[in-house]
Amino acid sequence: MWEAAKEDSQHGRPALTELVQRYWQPLYAYALRKGLSPHDAEDATQEFLSQIVNGKLLGNADPAKGKFRSFLLTAWKRFLVDQFRRDHAAKRGGLAATISLDVASGEARWMELQSKHPNPDLAFNQLWATSLIDEAKQRLRKLYSARDRTELLDKLLPCLTQPLKAEEYSQIAHELGCSTSAVKVALHRLRQKFGTTLREVVAETVEDADSVDAEISELLETLRAANQL
Repeated sequence: MWEAAKEDSQHGRPALTELVQRYWQPLYAYALRKGLSPHDAEDATQEFLSQIVNGKLLGNADPAKGKFRSFLLTAWKRFLVDQFRRDHAAKRGGLAATISLDVASGEARWMELQSKHPNPDLAFNQLWATSLIDEAKQRLRKLYSARDRTELLDKLLPCLTQPLKAEEYSQIAHELGCSTSAVKVALHRLRQKFGTTLREVVAETVEDADSVDAEISELLETLRAANQL
């Protein structure tokens, strides 16, 4: 999707809009960590993403030189310093909200991070990793919902990254009305499907398939360092 998004930037097409809507929260949190007020951070994020969707920033990007994550952070830093702060007084209150942002959720995630990561770059990477994992889980939810297996997913999702004891398997089996062996098989399949889905999500933010494994490893390490895995 990185390459498709770059092509779409000329016309503001859906692929690019979808991409930036998924991953705006790290940008918003970064702006807050750099000292902008919530209102200013929201305005800045809206303007930055609008310029990307309208082709004003992405046209000069070269996907071969890096990841969408790296491009966004570099461009965002430059935008905050060179453009938004310079034009802020003139533009305040006049921005078109072309990107739908759930600012309340962005603010909540920033509050979780502010005491953990004094380095805004680390906070950005942590939120980026969390956003990718959330997107993978949302896709799994759609898949399981279509198969009328939402209850199973709800029981097993908290177990994705941690081993279960025998009594925990038994408890889940009792709640679902199935055998312990069936729970074990279902969890194994969920973990496999989650891994595949996460790779698909990450692949949309890097240039080629060869970069997926390295990106996943880096992002998982970021979450481990933050004690989120």
